[in-house]
Amino acid sequence: MAKSFKANEMDTDLIDLALREDLSWPFRDLTAAALLRGGPNDEKPRTGTFYSKNKTPIIVCGQDLIQEILRQITFTFHYESKHADGTRVNSGDAIGCLTDTAFTLVMVERVILNFMRHLSGIATLTSHFVEKIKHTKCKVLDTRKTTPGLRRMAKYAVECGGGVNHRMGLFDAILIKNNHVDYLGGMEAALTKFLERAPEQVPVIVEVRNEKEIDCVLAMGKGRVNRLLLDNMPPAELKTALKKIGGVFETEASGNITLETIQPIAETGVDFVSIGMITHSAPCVDISMRMEI
Repeated sequence: MAKSFKANEMDTDLIDLALREDLSWPFRDLTAAALLRGGPNDEKPRTGTFYSKNKTPIIVCGQDLIQEILRQITFTFHYESKHADGTRVNSGDAIGCLTDTAFTLVMVERVILNFMRHLSGIATLTSHFVEKIKHTKCKVLDTRKTTPGLRRMAKYAVECGGGVNHRMGLFDAILIKNNHVDYLGGMEAALTKFLERAPEQVPVIVEVRNEKEIDCVLAMGKGRVNRLLLDNMPPAELKTALKKIGGVFETEASGNITLETIQPIAETGVDFVSIGMITHSAPCVDISMRMEI
């Protein structure tokens, strides 16, 4: 699954922050400056190979960030990918090769690996969930449960793993949740206020907890609500809810869904499952860089 990531202003600011965190300002690597500058061969191009040390296969993600990181330091680099983002890489396989001076390679190595290990971890965990339910129509969604500042990159990683992006934030979709409903005194009151004030042309999702709330949305939300979020419902309860909804709205299951529980949930016929752990709890994969001598 070939993917392409184009950094926007927010992402380049984050990359700059990561570089300043590691190299301060102006950028400096005291060890590399002492050992890898001034020698007769120090300006000779060297190649650093990024490869998987993970014991199990990974879904690689984050390679386009390498170029954004290097552009803040040098324009002499060359990066050649062996595996595009979104593809499976086995243990020991080369991911890509970066060519520049040894000084530059060791200076940017850790920042590159920190991004790639984290994003590849998200993509890999997402792919495990996707694999579990590939025999169903159900799609894996991400959530807003992301590391601050990394949301756009994390959602790109979810796509690389075969998942589907949910809303980016609070600004691009309406999601009426239990706190909104309870504060306003119930689903009918919440939908009445929503229908009076909500802007048109944005996706609308409503969280429902029981049949009474489903009935209310069916009565008031047709033509305006896009999806019902069925929170923390076991498979048997989900099946009953889906029968009542009858395909009028898209449906989404959520709430502590794991690799062990996703299959029976997806097999109920629900359209989506949203899973917070693919972004907030994905373990980093083991990627390293080996520089030619």
